[in-house]
Amino acid sequence: MSVIPLAFINRGEKAKIQEINGGDTFSKKMIEMGFNKGTEIEIVNNDRGPLIVAVGESRIALGRGMAQRIMVQAS
Repeated sequence: MSVIPLAFINRGEKAKIQEINGGDTFSKKMIEMGFNKGTEIEIVNNDRGPLIVAVGESRIALGRGMAQRIMVQAS
């Protein structure tokens, strides 16, 4: 499977985080929110506006620009 930006994963699909592209501040923020390498996530909503992502029991809204920097492998 190939590695693609999180923004391209469809609603209801699961993916595994492979890497976070961005500066130290952005990477630290994502890690603090639970977006660690190897973590499995599920897309709750990817229609218009921000993406809603399930990370464990949490639901997190991410802007499109942020979602472009998080590289995942679709499950």
